[in-house]
Amino acid sequence: MQNKQIIENVHIEPNQTIIKPRFSEIDALSIVHHSRYIPWVEEANFNFVENILKISRRELFEMNMYNPIKKVECTYKNHITWEDKVLIKTHMYYSNFAYFIMQNKLCCYTNPKKIFAQTKVQILITDKKLKLNLLAPDFFINRIKKAQIKYPQYFTKIENGK
Repeated sequence: MQNKQIIENVHIEPNQTIIKPRFSEIDALSIVHHSRYIPWVEEANFNFVENILKISRRELFEMNMYNPIKKVECTYKNHITWEDKVLIKTHMYYSNFAYFIMQNKLCCYTNPKKIFAQTKVQILITDKKLKLNLLAPDFFINRIKKAQIKYPQYFTKIENGK
């Protein structure tokens, strides 16, 4: 009997990214190796910037805005198998200072209450020479404020640097 591919009527929120693990990401224990989670989160964060803030990767470079990562925290909760689909939900914490935080929850697509991992990525804003800016560029803050009007649930303003 031939397996039929189930085509789902998928509706995901604009702050969400779906990842299907590839065979090459599976380790000797037949689960996704933990090192793969961070590239998935990075992709989800770029998707958030593109889909929610409406800033393309090219535009970031053209605006001389670079975003080196200062710190990554990842708390692993459950393993991911090759058969799982991962739904990554992204939330942005921002301030007027030259950094922001992307928080991600990696959930099971078919059972969103099952959490695979949670991450917190602190990102700096620098110029091309990696010189740290004191304040976030106006265009970036303006894009955040515009997106926050449409999607207030995806943003939290950091008050007093906390």
